Amino acid sequence: MAKMWHEMTALELGAGIGGGTIDPVDLAEHFLSRIETLDREHSVYLRATPERARAEAVAARGRARRKLRVSPLDGVPISWKDLFDSAGTATTAGSPLLVDRVPRRDAVALERATRAGLVCLGKTTMTELAYSGLGVNPSMGTPRNAHDPNTPRAPGGSSSGAAASVAFGLAAAGIGSDTGGSVRVPAGWQGLVGLKTTYGVIPIEGSVPLWPDVDTVGPLARTVGDTNAIFAVLDGGKPADLGGANVKGFPVLVPTNYVWDDIEPAVKDTVDAAIDRLAAVGAKVSRKQLESLDDLAALGAAPAQLMSSEAYAVWRDALEANPDRVYKPILDRFRIGKSQNAADMIAIRHRLKVIAKRYLAETAAFAAVLMPTSPILPPPLEDLWSGGETYLAKNMLSLRNTRIANVLSLCAITLPCGRVRSLPVGLMLVAHPFTERALLRLADAAENELKTMI
Repeated sequence: MAKMWHEMTALELGAGIGGGTIDPVDLAEHFLSRIETLDREHSVYLRATPERARAEAVAARGRARRKLRVSPLDGVPISWKDLFDSAGTATTAGSPLLVDRVPRRDAVALERATRAGLVCLGKTTMTELAYSGLGVNPSMGTPRNAHDPNTPRAPGGSSSGAAASVAFGLAAAGIGSDTGGSVRVPAGWQGLVGLKTTYGVIPIEGSVPLWPDVDTVGPLARTVGDTNAIFAVLDGGKPADLGGANVKGFPVLVPTNYVWDDIEPAVKDTVDAAIDRLAAVGAKVSRKQLESLDDLAALGAAPAQLMSSEAYAVWRDALEANPDRVYKPILDRFRIGKSQNAADMIAIRHRLKVIAKRYLAETAAFAAVLMPTSPILPPPLEDLWSGGETYLAKNMLSLRNTRIANVLSLCAITLPCGRVRSLPVGLMLVAHPFTERALLRLADAAENELKTMI
C-alpha cells in the first residue's frame, strides 16, 4: 500500500517533487489541512504560517517545473520551534512574556532553509523559554506524546512541538534547539532521529537565547537520511556520504558507569538489546568505566547551577518584572541562578573544560560512545502539572545523559532502538566535536540494523 504524504520521509517527498509526482502546492495544502483539522487546540503549533507556506510552495512549484530546484528538499514542508525568528510572525519562545515580540527578519537558520526551498509551515510549541526536558507548558500549549493513546504523557522538551509535528504527521521534519537535550529527549521519546550539533556549527543568530554559549540548532526527523540532508542545509555544507555505510569494524564504547544510574529496567533491557544487535553484525563494542563521567557525576548539580546562573542573567529583568506570567517550575529553575557565587560559577566552567579534555582523551580511539538517550520513559502529564519534587526529579533525570554532550561541547544523535509497550526508546551515539558527518554515517548504518527492533 502506498504511503500517505504525511507518512513519507522528507527525502521521499523531495524525490516526488523532483520526479513530478508531487506538486509542492498540493503538498503544502495537505499539511496545512492536517494542522487545521488535527491541531485545533494549538498544542503542536502555536501559530501556523499558511500565507508564507503557500507562497513558498508556489515558488517551489515553479522551480520544479523549470528543472531549477535548489536542493533535494526544495518544496518540502517543515516546522520551526517558536524560538527561531520569522519575519512578521510572533516569536515568543513559548512564553507569555514575549507575546508581543514580532521580529523583522528571519533567523539565520531559517534564512538558509528558505534559500534551499524548504517550506515553513509555522512555529511549534515548546517548554517556556526552552528551560525543561519534559515539554510541559500550561500557558502556551503542551502536545501529548504521540505513542500512548490512553494516557497523556510528556512529549519531551524543550522542542516538544517540533517532535510532535513530525510524530503526528503535521510536518515532514522539525527544527529545534538543544541546550541540555532539547532535541534528543523529545526525539527519543517520540521515536524520531534527533541531532545535537557541535556549538557554533549552525548559527544561532536570530534565535531566542537560553544559555548563549551552549545553545545549538538541530533537526528532528524520521530518518538519519533526512537528518543528514537537513543538517547540510543548515550548516551550509554538503551532506555526509551515507552510501554503503556499515557498522562492521566500527569501534564503539559503552560506558559502564553514570549513564546507567537510576535507569528504568525496561529501558536498560531495550538499549542493551540494541547494542547487542550492533555487536552481532560486526561493531567492535568495548565496555569500560570512563573516569571523566565519574568526574562529571562528582560535580552533581553544579553544571545545572551554572546554566541557571547564565540563563538568569539573560532573563532576570523580564522575569522579575512579570513573575506571575511564568510557569512556576520554570521560574524556580531560573531563580536558582539568582544566588550563585560568581567565583563558584567560573570554577565550574573551568572544571568542565578539564573534564572535557579528559573525556576526549579517554574516547579518542572510538567512533562513538553509546548510551541510553534518556534513562526513563515519558512520564504521565498528570504527575507533572503542579511541579514540585516529581517534576524536578523527572526533569533532571530526563536530561542527565543528554546534558553530557552539551557541557562537554560534543555532538550526538539519538536513534529509535525499540519500544517498551508502545513507548519508543532512544539509543544515543555521542562523538567528538565537529565530527557530525562521520557520526551521521555511523548512525545511518546503525539505523539500518535497528529497524527490525522498533
